[in-house]
Amino acid sequence: MLKVICDIFMYIFEALFLYNYANGLFPGKKKASVKIIAVICVNIILFITYRSEVEAINILSLLILYFLTLWCIFDAHPGKALFHTSLLISAMAVAEIAVINSCSVFFDNFNAMHSDIVAYIYVIVTSKIIYFSVMQFVKMICVTRVDKNAKDSFFWILFLFPAISIPVCLLVFYVADNIQMSDSLRIIISGIFVFVLFADLVVFMVYDRANRNKAELYELKTIKLRQEFDEKYFDAIEQSQEEIRQFSHDMKNHLLQIRYLENVDEIHSYLDDVIADVEKISYVGISSNKMLNLIISKYSALCEKKRIKFVPEVKLANLKYVEDYDLSTLLNNLLDNAVEAAEMSEEKIIELNIFSKNRNFDGIIIKNTCEMAPKHKNYELITTKKDKLLHGLGVSIVKKTLKKYDAIYDWRYSETEKMFETNIVLPKRPVQSKE
Repeated sequence: MLKVICDIFMYIFEALFLYNYANGLFPGKKKASVKIIAVICVNIILFITYRSEVEAINILSLLILYFLTLWCIFDAHPGKALFHTSLLISAMAVAEIAVINSCSVFFDNFNAMHSDIVAYIYVIVTSKIIYFSVMQFVKMICVTRVDKNAKDSFFWILFLFPAISIPVCLLVFYVADNIQMSDSLRIIISGIFVFVLFADLVVFMVYDRANRNKAELYELKTIKLRQEFDEKYFDAIEQSQEEIRQFSHDMKNHLLQIRYLENVDEIHSYLDDVIADVEKISYVGISSNKMLNLIISKYSALCEKKRIKFVPEVKLANLKYVEDYDLSTLLNNLLDNAVEAAEMSEEKIIELNIFSKNRNFDGIIIKNTCEMAPKHKNYELITTKKDKLLHGLGVSIVKKTLKKYDAIYDWRYSETEKMFETNIVLPKRPVQSKE
């Protein structure tokens, strides 16, 4: 009876792991509830076929059902579904054989699968720990090949848990193998093995869930950035249109005034004043990159409204190889922070310098006045805003965007000049056509 209960827990474990593995590689479009129900049904069928104790049927059913699950439920390509099914089954079999053979070497008269329930559970648990550790490694390799941003050094630290669990289980089994114990104590030890197995799996599942939550927060932040960009830009357009309407209204008076001026110097002086007014409402077009011009226009109008001196300069670098969305995300995040800091400064200044360093690299330097040194931990900036969950993602989004272009990000603060400086170096790339 205890063996049956153990087998049930093992199939629950395999159901959880299959869902975690498949959903990490092939998110698909089906609802999570449909996937969970399908995985549960598959493992119920596998448990029933396992109870038949016919090896060929077990292997064949495992191969067919895992393949159909990956292909039909998780929308994997048939070739990939077959490849990963083969990997899963091979890793499962090799791990179990390796544990049984190693136990046969270290323990005399070892017959785990028939004589001793504790030995049986030990073999199953340790083989499952090895199996899912190997497949977690495979999953991360596959994910990072598709998305380089998925690389995370913290992920590899998680392998300490299964690495520690295996010797702990071995030690407990050694004690149980050499000491006479009551049935109740052997049941407790069996329960410890199962608990260790599920604890290891939960660690990886919690990590995956945290990563998905982080991705959702990134998406939420970028959506919010788009909305803020649209609102601020429309405000800037509305302000410019109002200035244009006012200027158009006054144009007639300007022309009449010029008509009655007889002195050439007076005419020139008057025209200079009119041209200055025109320049205030002109669209900023200092590069051949429309998105860059749009962003600079937006912040020119915004800074004028907030009485901040904004000095944009673009030299031989238009950043056309950077996608419009990425350029918007990058500069809007950085310039929003610059505007907020400069607005609270005594001297309100922002300098934006985009230039070509050489044939291989472009540079972006943003300087802004800042009365207080920014808070940071190990040179990682820390937000001081109340909404830390969203605002704290700003720099992370900048870094993630720059990582896509293999760029270098750095910042420094001058206490004497009260100036914060952001430095970015971007390797030049061939320009992709933007339809």
